[in-house]
Amino acid sequence: MQKTFDKPMDAALLKKVPLFAEFGDEDLAAIASLVQTRRFAKHAVLVYEGDPGDALFIVVKGNVAVTRLSNEGKESILSILKEGDFFGEMGVLDASPRSATIKALGDVEVAILSRKDFLDLLGRSPHMSLSLVMTLSSRLRATNQAIQAASYQDIRTRLAALLLNLEKNFGERVEGGTRLTLRLTNQEMANMIGTTRETVNRMLNRFWDEKLIDMRTANVVIAEHDKLQAILH
Repeated sequence: MQKTFDKPMDAALLKKVPLFAEFGDEDLAAIASLVQTRRFAKHAVLVYEGDPGDALFIVVKGNVAVTRLSNEGKESILSILKEGDFFGEMGVLDASPRSATIKALGDVEVAILSRKDFLDLLGRSPHMSLSLVMTLSSRLRATNQAIQAASYQDIRTRLAALLLNLEKNFGERVEGGTRLTLRLTNQEMANMIGTTRETVNRMLNRFWDEKLIDMRTANVVIAEHDKLQAILH
């Protein structure tokens, strides 16, 4: 369930957001006065596909999934955003409806900046505009790679690629490998690589048998990065 209150943004938190890297303390304080933060509980929907694109959202704490439904009603997870990432920029830029549904993977806090204020900031900051373009380009590249992978790769390869991507974005070094700080269910992994929960479960257990990963704790540990990488080639 969504928590129903908003609160002002802490300017110190904005320093961690790459989109605002160019701004000094005084400007960050001014931006913070324009932003409200809102908290959402696990599994809550932050925005629905088709909603008006009237604000930019910045992930302050937690992780969110970008999802869409197929014509058959099957959910696909297009990407996962972490702290410092943002979403909703396309609807803000061209006043179009939201192109995806955003769901909280755990307890989440987001900062919300209105369309007018966001466009004003873009006009003031060439660096911010460049950062936005670079992020959009990176997301487009990742989407194209995912489409290509879904077309040509088998499930073993897709799952290996997903684990390596999670390692890159949510990994922390521990004894025996790299621990994934983000905990995804087998169904969520299946929604990301276009297969079933049962298939993901079987493949994860196979990776464990091969000692590529360790699943003795709630968080998967990547034990053999190079061997997982070799599956992609």
